[in-house]
Amino acid sequence: MAEAVNGTPQLKGDEDAPEAGRERWTLSLISLGHFFSHYYGLVLPPLFPFLKAEFGVSYIELGLAMTAYMLLGGIMQSPVGFLVDRIGPRTVLLAGLALNVGAILLMGFVGSYWMLLALAVLAGLGNSVFHPADYAILNDTIRESKLGRAFAIHTFSGFLGGACAPVSVLVLAQWTDWRTAVIATGIAGLIALAIMVWRRDRLQTADTQNAAADSDSAGSVEATPALSGIRLLLSAPVLLFLLFFILYGMSSGGLIAFTVSGLVELHGIGLEQANTALSAHLFGVVAGILLAGLVVDRYPRHLVTAAVSLLIAAAAAALPLVVPSSGVLLIALMALCGVGLGAVLPARDLMLRNLTPPGEVGKVFGFVFVGYSIGLSLAPILFGWFLDEQQPSLIFLFAALFAVAALFSTAAAQQMSPGR
Repeated sequence: MAEAVNGTPQLKGDEDAPEAGRERWTLSLISLGHFFSHYYGLVLPPLFPFLKAEFGVSYIELGLAMTAYMLLGGIMQSPVGFLVDRIGPRTVLLAGLALNVGAILLMGFVGSYWMLLALAVLAGLGNSVFHPADYAILNDTIRESKLGRAFAIHTFSGFLGGACAPVSVLVLAQWTDWRTAVIATGIAGLIALAIMVWRRDRLQTADTQNAAADSDSAGSVEATPALSGIRLLLSAPVLLFLLFFILYGMSSGGLIAFTVSGLVELHGIGLEQANTALSAHLFGVVAGILLAGLVVDRYPRHLVTAAVSLLIAAAAAALPLVVPSSGVLLIALMALCGVGLGAVLPARDLMLRNLTPPGEVGKVFGFVFVGYSIGLSLAPILFGWFLDEQQPSLIFLFAALFAVAALFSTAAAQQMSPGR
């Protein structure tokens, strides 16, 4: 609604313009760092043939470098979360990004496999900061009415980084050589780091703890003391969210790893169609994230959004067991499954945030994201065994079952959350 002030029309929301501008800067910087977090996780796999020839190592040894990066980075999120809540997320985020970028850059100069492996360890340590630090900053700087979209854009930026890495790195390596490709990605990360350091004032979190405490005391005469530290992490709602992340990682990770092989073995479709189904699934995840980001800020019943999303994912994952062997139909089903698995993520983040006391965001998000790393690590073993046993149908059946189990886990966490 417009009002005239000194003859000049003024919009009601004009007074929010500075705050909105600050929020856009904060979200852009956080998303930029998250983009490179996922991007660097997939720099090495496209270069494996070059690295194998350069260093005379096996693919198992090259896989160990990836395990060092991904698994170590995932497990270290929990202790990093405590550090975030103690010294502040901005310092931890910038230091972690610097370590991540520096280690990737130096990989372009290594002379042996063991140097590459050591740098992968350092890069993994740097990668561990993003989820606990990012969510702590977003939680403290983005208005409640915009938080769902902010979480969605943050998640989207990470998936976008992972999608861009294989193609861009391989093209660079083919145009030049693998060392130049790695160095170029490191330089791109240095530019991103420089931008984040330049506008580091936009990463400064507000002191919301006192305000939250005042709000609690105003709302009730005798507020129940909130759990903190290890007691909070071992509380039933947080442990149930940890279980949710494990189950979600099992469902998502199993499909990403074995959709192609599973569809070929189960339906006998061509490799090109099966790969198209996987691509459709990954693009579906991105679309689901963006779609849910628009929904969750307008519809506050996040458990309903999560339930609908996971049930869609489960149904679409299970339908390949009974539908005809049509490549077009299977591609559509895998895309729909991706939409469901993506749409649950913004709702998940808001439900987890709502049960987290002020000042504990870093450690809680860092702790539960360890579960996602566990799920991603376990899924290839279990789903690979299904294929070895000539049971491709179990890939899609268990992906659906894990999605449904994840729904029950998050529903139980929601029911046991404080304040219900």
